[in-house]
Amino acid sequence: MSVTRKLFAAFLLSILSAVSFAQGKVVILDVQAAMLGTELAKQNLSKLDKDPEYAAMKAKLDGLVADMKNLQAAAEKDGMTWSAEEQAEHRKKVEYLRADYELAGKKLQAERQAVMQRVMQDLTPKTRTVLEQLIAADNIGLVLNSQAAIHAAPAFDITQKLTDMLNKAK
Repeated sequence: MSVTRKLFAAFLLSILSAVSFAQGKVVILDVQAAMLGTELAKQNLSKLDKDPEYAAMKAKLDGLVADMKNLQAAAEKDGMTWSAEEQAEHRKKVEYLRADYELAGKKLQAERQAVMQRVMQDLTPKTRTVLEQLIAADNIGLVLNSQAAIHAAPAFDITQKLTDMLNKAK
């Protein structure tokens, strides 16, 4: 179980322990989606996209994709005429590009995840408070993680409502 999932599970359990189950309605919630849907999260991700180092890594990834497509096109066009050595050289180039692509992709993903993790850590106290207010205001008796629900009508999902309240909370 990832650290994020453990954090959310603990967060939801702490909220659920404070809620009376005797009365109230049942709802589902995706806390991570609620937090990452906030303006704060969008601003932080936008800031990341504008970061020169991140943009350079993204440009490198795009360049690697283009290089791989060019190698594939060359192989489709001329591959039948290549000698065994040329084919081996081509495969080696493709493997190197694929390894570079995977590494660059992992770096980009790690940067993005770090920003999202930071946003979620920053928003956790506010989210707890806002969720408690929402539970009290809407007479909610049970909040389930949306991934745990097999089926729920959209009316039972309070994720967007929580996001809106987080955006308004100061």
